[in-house]
Amino acid sequence: MNAQPPLIPEHYPPQVRRALQKLDAAGAKRAMSAPPLYRLFWRLGWDVAPPVLASFATNVLTTGLWFGAGWGLAMWLLFWRTTGMTGATMVAAGLLAGLLFGVCMALLLRYQRQRLGLPLWSEINH
Repeated sequence: MNAQPPLIPEHYPPQVRRALQKLDAAGAKRAMSAPPLYRLFWRLGWDVAPPVLASFATNVLTTGLWFGAGWGLAMWLLFWRTTGMTGATMVAAGLLAGLLFGVCMALLLRYQRQRLGLPLWSEINH
């Protein structure tokens, strides 16, 4: 039995709605095509590419920056503030963690896009 994909809210930007329809038709899971942060962006009216359709560099930056900042803050709160570690070392560790995570996520998202035979965002909207 095939379940119907969730409805796409009317208030999302038109380009996003078209992209999500393509993703649904290709069988992409909504968790991959529309993660919570992106749904917030779209509710605000921002015309941001779903991550599976975004470029490799965009995915490295977006996932890496969020992860690096969150991981760095958590590490500072839990461990680093009592170790005497320098600020520069903390920032470097956060940047490295963010870069590694961002590259891994970008590779995963590229693989998913290619597996589903989907175009890049720039190819859909131009």
